[in-house]
Amino acid sequence: MMVSAVLLSGAMAAAVAAATLRYGVEEPPHIAGVRLAEMTAAWTTQAASRGESAEAVRAWGAALEIALDRVARDHGVVLLPARAVAAGAPDMTRQVEAMLSAILAGHGAAPSRMPAGERS
Repeated sequence: MMVSAVLLSGAMAAAVAAATLRYGVEEPPHIAGVRLAEMTAAWTTQAASRGESAEAVRAWGAALEIALDRVARDHGVVLLPARAVAAGAPDMTRQVEAMLSAILAGHGAAPSRMPAGERS
């Protein structure tokens, strides 16, 4: 009788632990990279050749921040500069560029899309 009680309480503890791990702990976010340095350098070069105003530079920076936030939210990822990711993380640069273009064009409400075959 005592052995049955010990086995039953052990099984109950294991079930509670498994349920806690499965349902009680949030899955950590995935990591993805963005080639921020390349994006910024390309835009800065274009802006300099066009003689963009300081306000245009600020607007681009603010739109980039919004684009990064939206892409990260839409795909459930933490975005890091690509240089900070050694290997194995998807590159979300295209999604950020598309979202940035949409925001700058005034169409930034749509969610970003990830190409088929890449995880979100």
